[in-house]
Amino acid sequence: MQEKVDIWFMQDSNTQTGRNIFSVIAGVLTSVILFLLAGLIFLLFIANTVNGHGEESNLEKASTPISISIIITTFICCALGGFVTGKVSTKKDLIHGSITAIVLIFLQAYISEFKFANNELINYLIILPFTLAGTLFAIWMKKESQVAR
Repeated sequence: MQEKVDIWFMQDSNTQTGRNIFSVIAGVLTSVILFLLAGLIFLLFIANTVNGHGEESNLEKASTPISISIIITTFICCALGGFVTGKVSTKKDLIHGSITAIVLIFLQAYISEFKFANNELINYLIILPFTLAGTLFAIWMKKESQVAR
């Protein structure tokens, strides 16, 4: 008797290429969706803490914790996007994680209207190592699961 083979799990070059493209798309979408959810939470927090308009608002006290929270949120979102990319891709995970980071940097630059002031440059450059950290963690988990087999 001949075994039934499912085409989805075959590892030919077309399947690997499609899966690698999907890994970048999945990583970018994961990061973007998490950024949007975090942005909504920050918006609700800021709207809840501000007492008035202009000088009567007390937003100066909350600006440092909000800035730190945004950096931590950027780390988490980019790392999870890189992790998803690393887990889904078949080969050359770091290249696909780098492509995910470049797409996220482009999206961040597009949102900030391609401003290249010091503050924006830091925001752009923070994305690359955080995304690659998530990708490296996914690579490490892949290797650990292969050793366990």
